[in-house]
Amino acid sequence: MKWPILESMNSARFLEEAFDAELHEKLKRTTRRRRNIYLWLFLTGTVCIFITALSSQTTLCMLSLSLSTLSLVVMTKYDTQLCFLQSLRLRNETDEEKPES
Repeated sequence: MKWPILESMNSARFLEEAFDAELHEKLKRTTRRRRNIYLWLFLTGTVCIFITALSSQTTLCMLSLSLSTLSLVVMTKYDTQLCFLQSLRLRNETDEEKPES
């Protein structure tokens, strides 16, 4: 099993896949799935903060806060990637609609 390499958004591999028409949709689907996973982790951490605060468990409250903060940061990365991919798709569609002079 080949594990994915964690790399920055500006890597050469990401940009090649983003501009490749065949891989664009696959990349968009996987980015959306990862963003949604981290969104659910953020929401779960937020709910856990309130539950542990009401039950007066400070240690678990701090752990929930760190889970929520970390998942929010990672979710923002994937949300930025998804926004880039969608704007790239919109740009390609508007370029195709323009009549060539």
